[in-house]
Amino acid sequence: MARGNHRAYLQGERLRLKKYLYVLRPLLACRWIEQGRGPVPMKFDALVDELVEDANLRFHIAVLVARKRAGEELDEAQRIPVLHTFIEAELARLEKIAPLATAAPASEKLNQFFREFCLAEAA
Repeated sequence: MARGNHRAYLQGERLRLKKYLYVLRPLLACRWIEQGRGPVPMKFDALVDELVEDANLRFHIAVLVARKRAGEELDEAQRIPVLHTFIEAELARLEKIAPLATAAPASEKLNQFFREFCLAEAA
């Protein structure tokens, strides 16, 4: 989700502020899961409070959330370098840990297995 949203929404110099949240939330959720903390909290603030140690990053996320709460999330603004730096570093780190497959899945093999399994169960 984060990678797709980053690619789709955060490439220009001006962008819609809420799109940052579409990338930050799944990245922080991945960190939460990596650390074995259990179910990911619904509240974005809880993720930030527990996982973001860098004060400058926390500040810029807080400003972003405040603007969203003030109804400015649809506004366009200049890209926020500290958020971009974090996002790109986190995407690269996660890609090293668990690269996403780029090839199409072998769906026919899965379909064949499913057919055989269902036929065996029905018999």
